[in-house]
Amino acid sequence: MLRSFKLRIADRHVRIVPAEDERGCPFAGPGVDLRGEWAARALEAAAPVLCALRDLEPGIVIRSVSIDLERPRLLATLEPTTPEADPRPRVVRIDEGPALRAILDASGPLQRLLLEAAHRALAARAPAPEKVDQKA
Repeated sequence: MLRSFKLRIADRHVRIVPAEDERGCPFAGPGVDLRGEWAARALEAAAPVLCALRDLEPGIVIRSVSIDLERPRLLATLEPTTPEADPRPRVVRIDEGPALRAILDASGPLQRLLLEAAHRALAARAPAPEKVDQKA
């Protein structure tokens, strides 16, 4: 399971925080960063999430989406709709309701891909088991 993830669409970067480590204990290490091919795969798998968010406000340009699955909560950073009047990005927060439920429901395939990527990255981080000298 995942604790949270952040899709930085503008930067083509994904950050994953698993709920548990490989032993089933609460995850305490640094999160997993995806770039390159895995980030591209994750952002492609995020299409249903991004579409569900765009359904709330057609025409938005999404810079990033952060989803906390424990609370649950969604934070999205959007390009300004009127950059001439106010060039600052907008932030949208959704804590409850049918909109959040629809987005979370749409995130199932993405969550599975992110969990796989996190497990691969964490396995690669794990130190190799020490060899025991049998001659002693």
